Amino acid sequence: MMSRPNGSSLRVPSWTLWVSALLGAFLTACGAQVPDDAPADASQDGTRESFDASASDGPSDSGAPAMDAPSLTILDACTPITSCPPGISCGRFVDPCSGQSFACGAPCASGSVCVADPTSAQTQSCKPKACTGRCGVVGLDACGVAIACGGCSAGLVCVDGACQAVEAGASTAPDAGKCMALTCTPDPNTMLCGTVTDGCGHTMACACPAGQTCTGGVCGPIPPECTPDGGMPSCGTVANACGSGSIACPAKCSGATQCVKGACTPCTPPSCDGRACGSVSNGCGAAVSCGSCGSETCYDGGCCAPRTCAEALDAGTVTGCAPMDLGCGVTTACIQCGAGEVCSNDTCVSCTPKTCADFGNAGCGHANGCGGTLNCCAAGTACTGGLCCGAGEVAYNGSCCAPECDPSQPPGSQVSCGQVIFCSGSGGTAQ
Repeated sequence: MMSRPNGSSLRVPSWTLWVSALLGAFLTACGAQVPDDAPADASQDGTRESFDASASDGPSDSGAPAMDAPSLTILDACTPITSCPPGISCGRFVDPCSGQSFACGAPCASGSVCVADPTSAQTQSCKPKACTGRCGVVGLDACGVAIACGGCSAGLVCVDGACQAVEAGASTAPDAGKCMALTCTPDPNTMLCGTVTDGCGHTMACACPAGQTCTGGVCGPIPPECTPDGGMPSCGTVANACGSGSIACPAKCSGATQCVKGACTPCTPPSCDGRACGSVSNGCGAAVSCGSCGSETCYDGGCCAPRTCAEALDAGTVTGCAPMDLGCGVTTACIQCGAGEVCSNDTCVSCTPKTCADFGNAGCGHANGCGGTLNCCAAGTACTGGLCCGAGEVAYNGSCCAPECDPSQPPGSQVSCGQVIFCSGSGGTAQ
């Protein structure tokens, strides 16, 4: 029983007791506790909040004796972690409490990928890469890198991760309506990086702004691989925690330090040390200039004047069309063979170039035997990375691959066939 300032009694309605009991059960289920020895009206610090049942002027609904309303204290059940959980043996782990990202365990060996266990939120390990009978991008590993199974052989197309035969009369050319606009910023919150494709064979290069790195084709915060234990940023290019790619860390070494195995390490700056010309650089700080030679050539730290071809011809030292040493590190052919000729054994001889028939009228990048190359791609294909690929396809992992959106992935950037493509998430349509 509590007393009002005017001396009358204050009763707490029974519904407040029911709410208090329900809230207490909720707190118990969520892991929060109320210390047994805590005063009912004690205020708590920033990790706790006190809730007192409100007073009411009305009588008790149940007619039960009036009683003081209890004070409930909610404890913060979220405790940030400071290291990787025991079940995370590779890749990255993001603490759901603090949002901090950790690089865990050891990168996976070639042929395996780091993936999370779908039955456990804190189990992540290396699994064999399962690409048998699959194509294209089949998912993302624990570092956000696409798990790619390559393209399909000629006459097949990749549909929903599987190679399928092209129906008779069907066109394999990309639908112009699905070509995305080539841009590095598909929306105000996304900055793409790497090679961006429009899904129709056109590409452009995008780079991240200072202070960000490229992961899975998207610019983002510096990953944990670039901020190892000790707090000193990594430099240069380091392997990601999954073993599926590399990361260009934004930190730059300054002063008398150089990047060694991802860390800025003290070093000895370069010096001329008796050199009369050129510049010296050993990766430790800026290069040092040692002077110039004017019309002469700087060779092995000194100024040097090589012979000219005219001088070599006058001296009778030119024997044929093969490249010869003129001194000071200069090597060149002083006799040039004419059209339809090739230099063989220091002599210009007639040359009959090979034709596409010699290569089965297929493929590209063939040497024609006379210093040139041959493109023997069939109509409707083009030489891409040494392969004859159809419209919209790129050379990837030794085969032609058509970048396309994976409809099972959420909207946003995806990596397909080694290219970055921005997808709407509906039916695999590119934006």
